[in-house]
Amino acid sequence: MQIRCQRCGGNVNMRNEEITFALEALKESGGRHYDARCPSCRHSNRVSLEQLQRAAPRPPAGEEAPKGAA
Repeated sequence: MQIRCQRCGGNVNMRNEEITFALEALKESGGRHYDARCPSCRHSNRVSLEQLQRAAPRPPAGEEAPKGAA
């Protein structure tokens, strides 16, 4: 997933591992957004829960989705 930094305009790349971590952390804390830091200027960019859910890695075709996932 790529987002654009709001301060410097640089690209912020989020790997699948970071997206999974962010979703788990938001689920535990009940938060609505994750702060992704720009590697160039260190500015925190807000990424909404909905954006993270859309970009979340999907399980392989042979595996079923965990129960409770909608």
